[in-house]
Amino acid sequence: MVDHLLIIGLLLSFPLFWFAGYTRGKSRRLANSERDLARHYFQGINFLLNEQPDQAIDTFIRSVEVTPYTLETHLALGNLMRQRGEIERAIRVHQNLLSRPNLNNEQSQQAHLELGRDFLKAGLFDRAERLFLELAEDPGSDFRQVSLQHLVQIYRGEQEWDKAIRAAGMMDKKRFSRSVGKLDIEQAQFCCELAEQAIGMSDLLQARRHVKAALKYNKNSARATMLWGRLEMHASNSLEALKRFSMIPRQQPEYLPEILPLVRQCYEQLGDESGLLVQLQSWLKSYPGTSLLQMVADVMVKQCGEHRARGFLMDYLREYPSIRGLQTLLRISPNRGAGEEQEQLNLLQGLLDSLLARRSQYRCVQCGFSGAQLHWLCPQCLRWETVQPVRGIDGE
Repeated sequence: MVDHLLIIGLLLSFPLFWFAGYTRGKSRRLANSERDLARHYFQGINFLLNEQPDQAIDTFIRSVEVTPYTLETHLALGNLMRQRGEIERAIRVHQNLLSRPNLNNEQSQQAHLELGRDFLKAGLFDRAERLFLELAEDPGSDFRQVSLQHLVQIYRGEQEWDKAIRAAGMMDKKRFSRSVGKLDIEQAQFCCELAEQAIGMSDLLQARRHVKAALKYNKNSARATMLWGRLEMHASNSLEALKRFSMIPRQQPEYLPEILPLVRQCYEQLGDESGLLVQLQSWLKSYPGTSLLQMVADVMVKQCGEHRARGFLMDYLREYPSIRGLQTLLRISPNRGAGEEQEQLNLLQGLLDSLLARRSQYRCVQCGFSGAQLHWLCPQCLRWETVQPVRGIDGE
């Protein structure tokens, strides 16, 4: 019912647009138009009231002449159809606009843009791409930037990362609707995706080129630095890998938990267990977090014994209480046999394990999407680097 009222509102506005054109044209031609408009207009209303929206739209697009005064109404009707999910009807409205010979260049480009958006919403990416490329090829077009933005969206969805980088590079950064920094983040992530593909094909030289390109776009890209460290590990260069990993806390400390297993592996390959503990404790002072705390406790048990590790954990949890920290403390508590106290500890340990198993480890800071693994591109809001480890008493 609300949708019908919206369309009726649009139809009721048509005589106003027609009247504006009427006062600027020839009397005889517009007198005939008046009779045609009145007849088609009431036909459209009748179709609409009888729940025949297809016939109503057809009547409308045949009856109302496209002029600078009615163009926005045509576009508004098409956009309304698209927003309602009636993509085929939106396409018909916008294709009808493009079939009119009296459109000027700007009006034609605007209709092309809206038709491209229809195809994009319908999942017809090839058709949408062709229309947006036409608009992007005109350097003076007012619709060039938004067309390039849609092209980046298409290439991202199709995982055509090279094309996405080129399209993003064509954007005028001064006129781009988002910040320059955001654009650089996207281009760096596209390069990282290419690097991941190269690693999957064992082309480590090409992967290294993509990683370096990513850091040129965004020098603070933790993902690119992480990939560089992994490449050094592939080359059995643990010292160089550690050098790369040590940069990540200064770049994006929220991603520090992601490199901890790799850092530990590097130190083990070097046979430097004491160096590992020193590095972990240093990070823990500057970047408190439960993943880091758990690894510190685990390394301390091996190097210093359970008693010292428990004392360290208890002191830390007094200042930074967390459920995962308590879980770690219970795990290394001494076994008191089969008595009631031990049963209670086992029950508490089981409850904590069950509680944490149900908690999401990652959450998007923009839309709230949550999951059990890290996504560099949020699956819900499609923004880069917004999914981060959950922080708080039940997280990091």
